[in-house]
Amino acid sequence: MKKETKKIIDGLIYLHSSYANTYRSMITKERYDALIKSNLVKNLDYDSHLIREPLIEHVGHTSLIASYLHRYIEHSQEVDLGRTLIMLSIHDIGETVVGDVMTYKKTKTDEDLELKATRKLLPKYLYEYFQEMEDRSTMDAKFAKSTDSIAPLIHEVIMPKVTLERFKQYHFSIDDIIAKKEKHFEWDNFLKDSFDYLIELYKKM
Repeated sequence: MKKETKKIIDGLIYLHSSYANTYRSMITKERYDALIKSNLVKNLDYDSHLIREPLIEHVGHTSLIASYLHRYIEHSQEVDLGRTLIMLSIHDIGETVVGDVMTYKKTKTDEDLELKATRKLLPKYLYEYFQEMEDRSTMDAKFAKSTDSIAPLIHEVIMPKVTLERFKQYHFSIDDIIAKKEKHFEWDNFLKDSFDYLIELYKKM
């Protein structure tokens, strides 16, 4: 066996394990507290798999969304879905080291720590995909960013009682969502319409 092969496969095993065992924003501690407070769950331990989202589930969710929406976006002919899926598969890889911080609470320090971990984990050619998505420098990257932004919105409109409780508890609002995320949808008319529709659903909560 070549040493390089062993190194590559060991790295893959490490990443797979990290993705599978790193829990993130679908159920953070804050969201769990909101579930308890709103009486939507009772006698359920925070570590229960029933209310946690491993990082790999988020990656799978975004890949499903991108694959579903690609045919409908205005710029579908200009977006390489394969490249977008690569970006989505690695975009939160730093969280396998530093964990997830709620997007509305994330500071520059949090972002720098995640970026440092990402640089350490990814080989150069994949880090270039990561940076492309961060910069939204191509159509592929813009679509990846839109997909990553829409995924939690779908979770939140599905769980309105929990979402409203979280907004109340942590002083979020629909205006915060618009300010934080609207810019990621403005490049494509279909995606902008989709974002506007989701905001309508928020307002009906």
